[in-house]
Amino acid sequence: MRHHYASLLIKHGESVKTVSERLGHTNAAMTLNIYTHLWPDSEERTRAAVDKAYADSPDEGDPQAQEAA
Repeated sequence: MRHHYASLLIKHGESVKTVSERLGHTNAAMTLNIYTHLWPDSEERTRAAVDKAYADSPDEGDPQAQEAA
């Protein structure tokens, strides 16, 4: 249950500090030693942020998108 709880917190964007406190770890390093594989790496987050930005903006080459803007 502990691992499941930790993985849910991490999946929903909680910080290392928050997860560490909720699990009762003595420090965040302990949490990272155990659960680091569950946090997305910065490359994955960066790619997702760029994909979302482009998905949210109209395509400049699309005449219908330009008319709506």
